Amino acid sequence: MKRLLKKLAGMILAVCLMVPMLGTVVFAADGVLMFSDPSTKVGENVSIDLVVQSSDGSTVGNVSVTMAYDTSALEFVSGDGFTADGSGTLTYSGTGSSSELRATMTFRALTATDTSLSVSSSSAALSSGETLNLEQGSSAISIAAADDGTTSVEPTATSGTTSSATDIVVSVDGTDYNFSEAFTTADIPEGYTETTMTFHGEERKFVVNEAEVYLGYLVDDSGAGSFFLFDTENATFLPYMELNISDTTSIIPLDGTEITTMPDNYQEVDIDISLNGEGRAYKGWSDPENSRYYFIYALNTRTGSEGLYQYDTEDGTYQYFEAPEQTEEDTAEPTFLDRLGSYISSHMMLVLVATVAVFLLLLIFMIVFAVKLVHRNQELDDLYDEYDIPFDDEEDSKESGGRSSQSDEKDLYEDDEYSDDDYEDTGYDDDEYDDDDYDDYDDDDYDEDIDDEDDYDDEPADRKMSSRKEKKKDSSGDDDFDINFVDL
Repeated sequence: MKRLLKKLAGMILAVCLMVPMLGTVVFAADGVLMFSDPSTKVGENVSIDLVVQSSDGSTVGNVSVTMAYDTSALEFVSGDGFTADGSGTLTYSGTGSSSELRATMTFRALTATDTSLSVSSSSAALSSGETLNLEQGSSAISIAAADDGTTSVEPTATSGTTSSATDIVVSVDGTDYNFSEAFTTADIPEGYTETTMTFHGEERKFVVNEAEVYLGYLVDDSGAGSFFLFDTENATFLPYMELNISDTTSIIPLDGTEITTMPDNYQEVDIDISLNGEGRAYKGWSDPENSRYYFIYALNTRTGSEGLYQYDTEDGTYQYFEAPEQTEEDTAEPTFLDRLGSYISSHMMLVLVATVAVFLLLLIFMIVFAVKLVHRNQELDDLYDEYDIPFDDEEDSKESGGRSSQSDEKDLYEDDEYSDDDYEDTGYDDDEYDDDDYDDYDDDDYDEDIDDEDDYDDEPADRKMSSRKEKKKDSSGDDDFDINFVDL
């Protein structure tokens, strides 16, 4: 009996020892809701992070959190998924995509004090639909006096609005935004600092880096705000996405087709670029020789210069790219030689056949003319031989020789036969011719001769003419020949 009681007591003791262990397992939370604890100064914006994590690494699903804050110390400015009712109640609603969900809300510090953001209620679930039990935390905010000693400021917007956006409306890619100065230090991208510049006639808050690249804060209709690239020359805004291409350099993609041009063989394409889960399509170019590479136009945030960058789709990297020069086409009107060369190049076979045909035709004509020329020369030679006609060169030689002979003969007469010395040497004396010799000639004889001449004149005129013709014919020598040559 005693032994039975001992066994029963041991079993009861074991059950009692197991109760604390089961209680510990049930008390452990499936997830946790945490907040950051920032510090700020009066008049400045401060960001507070809300974080929901699952303990076992499961994907967080829908989360809803209701919070409370002191409206005299804090003024709600903006936050994606946050809504303020104006009385100090702030509600968040969102959905996670991993084991951690993170959201950021922005407040403006109004009074130098220590305040807090507490959780009124919360509910969460995993992506699988199971309930996520959250261990709730809170945020402690420390607000110090401003640099100038100011300990409090008035609200810039009515509590309960989603942002402190201005009434300045700007358009980016067809979407309207309101310019806002309600960004916090946590919102400012790394490498940028807050500054002011004149915009719409007043000094407005912007951020700038060392290369003087300016960003402005814009808010959409839902109250969500983000930074956009500000073009200081045109006073316009462009989408802002900063891509790190090295440890010291980053680029901001731009729609290059509106800014620069590429050679005609590069095709314009839309390039999808994603960063931190957000994506946007930028206009660029594709490589005509390799589909692996694309080219985008971007702003270098380190140097502030714009240029082309080559994107490697396999490695996911960017490199600076020097654009090839555009080849200028000759717009001048083509000359006759240019058109002829183009026709020949496009009808090479036809031109070759025509050339050969023309060459053969010319060759045949040359042969025919050569044969005719040979026959003509042979006929002329036979004709010259038959009538004993000298060749032209011989006649020319004879004429020139005759003139030369007459000249030579004249010279001979002048130099030899009829020189004055010869006359002197002949021994003729003028005295030898006596006037008596002339007396022998009687006038009667002379008269008889004249009578004979008168008798001659009595002959008929036609006979005289015939006689002259006969004499002329006799003196002419051989008969004349008329030779007519046929032109071949």
